[in-house]
Amino acid sequence: MFHIAICDDELIVCNQIEDIILKVSSEISEKIEVEVFYSGEELCEYMLRQSDFDLIFLDIELKLLNGVQVGRKIREEMGNDIVQIVYISGKQGYAMDLFEIRPMNFLVKPLSKEKITQVVKKFIELSGRGNEYFQFNIGKTLYKIPLKDILYFESEMKKIKVITKDSIKECYGKLSDVQQEIGNSDFLLIHKSYLVNYFYVAEYQYESIKLTNGDILPISQNHRKDIRQKLLNLKKDRK
Repeated sequence: MFHIAICDDELIVCNQIEDIILKVSSEISEKIEVEVFYSGEELCEYMLRQSDFDLIFLDIELKLLNGVQVGRKIREEMGNDIVQIVYISGKQGYAMDLFEIRPMNFLVKPLSKEKITQVVKKFIELSGRGNEYFQFNIGKTLYKIPLKDILYFESEMKKIKVITKDSIKECYGKLSDVQQEIGNSDFLLIHKSYLVNYFYVAEYQYESIKLTNGDILPISQNHRKDIRQKLLNLKKDRK
C-alpha cells in the first residue's frame, strides 16, 4: 500500500489529482491512500504527528509557507530523504531553487490526466526497486540492507564500506563486484573508490558531489563527462 499526499490551495486541483490517483489504483490493483492538504503548514504539522508519506504532490505557490519552504523542511528539518516530491506550479523557472530538494518531477498547470497518471505509475515502478537488497557477511552474521537506504559504497584497500543514513558497515570485496551484483542504474560509479546512490545527491559540481549527509566525494577526471550525462538522463527518466 502507498500513502500519497496532495498539498494545493486550489480545491479543484486537489480533487483532480485525487480522482486520477484513485483511478490508477483501481486499474493496477494497487492500494493507495490519499490525504489532501490546503496549506503547507497543515501538511508539515501532519507529517510531524503521523507516519511519513511515500509521495507528495506539492504546489509551489502556496500562501504563507510556500512549496519550496515545505520541501526544505521535509528534507532538512525532518531529515526525510526518502519521500518522493512532485512539484506543481502555474509557472516555470524554479530549477535552481528545487535542486537541493531533489524532486521526482515538476508539473505545470493546467494539469493533464495523462501526465499525472504517468507520474503515479512511474513512482510505483521506481518504488518496486525498494525491495532490492545488498547482502554481505561480517563474520558469521549475514546483513541485508535495502538499496534505497544506502547512500554510497566506498572501496578502501580490500574492504568495502557501506554507508547509510544511520550506520557504516564494512565487508571484504571489490567495488566492481558490488556494482555488478546490485545491477542498479540508480548507483553511479563516480570514482574507482565510490559508488553513489543518485537519490542522495544534494549538490552536483563537475569535479565533486555533495550527499544529503554532508559528505563531499570527488568525481575522477575520467568519469566526469559520463556522470554529467547520467545525471541528466536520470532526471529525464523521472519526468
